[in-house]
Amino acid sequence: MRAGLDELAPQLMGRDPRMVSAIGELMDSAMTGQPYVKTALDVACWDILGRSLGTPLYMLLGGMVTPRPEVVGSVPPQPGEELEAAMAALRADGIAQFSGKTSGDVAGDIAYLRWMGERMRPGESLKYDGNGGWRVDEAVRVARGMGDIDVYFEQPCATYEECRDVRRTTGVPLILDESATDVRTVLRALRDGVLDGLNVKLAKVGGISKMRLIRDLCVALNVPMEIQDSSYSDLACAVVAHMGHSTPQRCIRSVIYPKGLKTATVTNPPAVAGGRMVAPDGPGIGSVPMLDAIGDPIAVYG
Repeated sequence: MRAGLDELAPQLMGRDPRMVSAIGELMDSAMTGQPYVKTALDVACWDILGRSLGTPLYMLLGGMVTPRPEVVGSVPPQPGEELEAAMAALRADGIAQFSGKTSGDVAGDIAYLRWMGERMRPGESLKYDGNGGWRVDEAVRVARGMGDIDVYFEQPCATYEECRDVRRTTGVPLILDESATDVRTVLRALRDGVLDGLNVKLAKVGGISKMRLIRDLCVALNVPMEIQDSSYSDLACAVVAHMGHSTPQRCIRSVIYPKGLKTATVTNPPAVAGGRMVAPDGPGIGSVPMLDAIGDPIAVYG
């Protein structure tokens, strides 16, 4: 990221940051790929645009469509007392959507899903995230051995083609993540009949501009989304909250759960109550970085 910023910064100096589309075009022209590098710059431009207009980010992304998007809570990967306690704590916060991680051991994953299936209550849902770690045959074996449980598989295998084959073979609803970070792949999944859901992550797609494009496509196609970010910072969660507010409820499975961060890095972070998230008040993103907590700049351009 630092090397990428060294390349992009000189080409952006003197440009109007409020021209978010023009900035995006310039970055894509100057550098192929590297969405993590472009995300910070794109987010900053949107924040500046909102502040210049005195309006919150969600108004620029479509308005207040969903006042309180539902959050998803992560749970430990092993059955037992720790998992029971985590589910109880999430339920106490009003959360009914759980997200677990696969272990890579087929027998262990089957046991985990059966355990969860016995303890989940009506109205609750489970997403089982493979992070691309299963082979196709392993995912099929888990699906056949887990019994009657309402679950989504998220990115069970490394490639799009493998995930597609798992969906077609098992019939288990599929949420694409790492292998679907652009419009072309989303449309391909639609044509292939495997677009049950999409996890749209801020830094993996390249910022708010790209996220909005993919979000709007999914809304037009009536595809449910999880709106998240892989960096899991206060600032990223605030952006996610704004994107959630401006997305129709019918197309939101969940937004990221912004609890568990050990050190505050912004003032006015997003809030969670009753299993729902609310973006911070104020123009732009609403959250302001705490420079004392972040530390001295690594590089300054200008």
